[in-house]
Amino acid sequence: MSEWSGKSRGNALGYWFFIFFMRNLGMGFTYGFLHFVVLYFFLFSWSSSKWIYRYYRQGLGYGWWKSMVNIYKTYYVFGQVIIDKVAMASGIKDRFNLTHNGAEIIRDMVENKTGGILISGHMGNWEIASHLMRGYGGVVNVVMYDEEHQKIKKHIDETTGGRKFNVIPIKDDISHVFLISKALLNKELVCIHGDRYREGMRTLKGDFLGQEAQFPYGPFAIAAKFDVPKTFVYGFKTGTYDYSFYATEPITGKLAPELLLTKYVDEMDKMVRKYPNQWFNFYDFWKR
Repeated sequence: MSEWSGKSRGNALGYWFFIFFMRNLGMGFTYGFLHFVVLYFFLFSWSSSKWIYRYYRQGLGYGWWKSMVNIYKTYYVFGQVIIDKVAMASGIKDRFNLTHNGAEIIRDMVENKTGGILISGHMGNWEIASHLMRGYGGVVNVVMYDEEHQKIKKHIDETTGGRKFNVIPIKDDISHVFLISKALLNKELVCIHGDRYREGMRTLKGDFLGQEAQFPYGPFAIAAKFDVPKTFVYGFKTGTYDYSFYATEPITGKLAPELLLTKYVDEMDKMVRKYPNQWFNFYDFWKR
């Protein structure tokens, strides 16, 4: 896969197995069984692995052997994060320990009723932010391509009780822009990813890990348009049941999309260097 198609790999049967293992055999067994799945992807999914290899080899400057070892580690952490997401959605969140770094920024958005835009990316487990927000009483809206794998999402919703946040689906008729505007006018929180785009979409160029890459124009144009606090948020796995949540200092006022992108890319660069195995874009991110 040389570019992102707007869909994620996986099927309902696979999710069912992991949900079954987690509920009946425990998290430890589920993590252990995950090694068999990871080994399969490591050996037979070079179409994805080659882009992770490029990320380590050219982006982070690792040697070829260290890059190969970290491909396996990336698949394994990615699998753990998926299991953790299902566990959290199932109400097993008390098992996880969450360290807050900047959570007061989100709390202020809720308590001061300013609303806000949270820009994240496909790194770590960003969905822990939605669980964190529930404790503050804030309404969280996540902007995503909700049409992808509806059967899988339906299965997870039926099995775990559904998502803990609202979804604003991205559509070709740009109706999502009106829903985002409505949420912000209601002083709600809007979380949007700033690292992926689909072919044909308008993009901006940014220098990420020393190489030029393209980023979606939409998230930064939307953030630039609305005069609400904006912050970059991330959740990274730091231990078996440990996570660290990060929210950067809020950006206020209206800034050009290009300037917001520069700030976003700088922060993303810093985070992937700190948590290199939690970069989950398995395609040609630096498409030439």
